Amino acid sequence: MARVIQWATGVTGMMALRHVVQRPDLELVGVRVYDPAKSGVDAGELCGLPLAGVTATDDRDAVINADADIVLYMGKVETDTPGCFRDVCDLLASGKNVIATGSRFIHPRSLDAGLADGIESACRAGSSSFLGLGLYPGFIGESLTPILARLSARTTHIGVREVLNYSTYASHDLIFNAMGFGHHPEDTTPLLSNPEYAASAWIGSATVLTQALGLEIKGFKGYREVITTPRALTVAAGHIPEGTVAAMRFGVNVDCGELTLSVEHLTRMADDLAPDWPADIGYEVTFTGEPDMRLHFVVGSEGQDHAEQGCLATAMHAINTIPAVLAAEPGLYDLSTITRHSRTGG
Repeated sequence: MARVIQWATGVTGMMALRHVVQRPDLELVGVRVYDPAKSGVDAGELCGLPLAGVTATDDRDAVINADADIVLYMGKVETDTPGCFRDVCDLLASGKNVIATGSRFIHPRSLDAGLADGIESACRAGSSSFLGLGLYPGFIGESLTPILARLSARTTHIGVREVLNYSTYASHDLIFNAMGFGHHPEDTTPLLSNPEYAASAWIGSATVLTQALGLEIKGFKGYREVITTPRALTVAAGHIPEGTVAAMRFGVNVDCGELTLSVEHLTRMADDLAPDWPADIGYEVTFTGEPDMRLHFVVGSEGQDHAEQGCLATAMHAINTIPAVLAAEPGLYDLSTITRHSRTGG
C-alpha cells in the first residue's frame, strides 16, 4: 500500500484528496494546506467524507519531513514557479517521489535548465522520482496524439487545442492574476500578458510530444489574443467589468522542419463572446496530411461542468500514475520517458 501526501487542496487537489481517502490501495499520511482555516481539520471532513484520521496542516516543514512514499503536488506553480519548484526539490531530496500537476511541471528542462538540474539533483539525493502530468497540458497532446500518429502516412501539421468556458472556475488567482481576465487588453500586469510566458505554458507539452514522435524542435513562437466583453460579467472567480478581457486564446507554434505543431488554449467567460473562434467545448487533435484526421474529445457529459470534470480527470491521472512512478528508477521523467525506466523492466 502506497503512503500518500496530498499537497494543496484547491479544486483539483480536493478531488484528489477525496479519491486517495477512498482508495483501498492508498494510505493518506499527510495533507498540506495553505488556508489557516483548513489547518487542523481532519482530511475526511475537509473533503466531505467521514473522518480519515489525518489532520491537514499549513506547516510546510512538517509535511516535508513526514514519512511517505509519494506526494501528489498541486501547488500554484503558474503563479509561484520558484516557490513550487523549491517545494518539489525539498520533497524529492527527503526521499519522497513526486507527481506534480501544472503546465510548468510537464517538461521542466524546456522551461528552465536550472530548474530541471535542481530536480535531477534532488532525485539523486533522495533516490526519488519526479513526473509532471495533467490533462491539458499533460495528457491530450502528450499521450493521445502519438497514438493517432500511428495512423498517418504523412503529416505536415499537428494541432492540439483546448476550448473551455471558465465562468464556473472559482480560482481568482489563476483567472485574474495569471490569465488576465477582467483587465484591460493593454495591461501588462497579468502573467500571461507576456507572449513568452504564454508560450512557456505549452512548450513543455510540445517538447514531450515531439520527443514521443522522434522530432526535433527547430524554433517556436508564443502568442496571445484577447477579446473584451461588451457587458459586465459576474463569474465564479469574481467580477469582469465591461470593456475588459473576457475571452482569450494563447499557445505556441513550433517549427519541426517538414512538420509544424501548434498547441493552444481557448477560454471564454460567456459562450457568445469571440464568435469567430472555435466554439466546441472540449479537446481537439488535428492532423493535416495523409490522411487528414480530427479527434474531438470531451470530458464530462451534457449538463456537467466541463472545467470541473477536467479537474477530476487531472486528479485521477495523477492518482492512477502512482504505480508507474513508484516502479521507476530515480530521476526526472515526462510522459514520453516514464515507462522506459521501470525497476521491473517495463
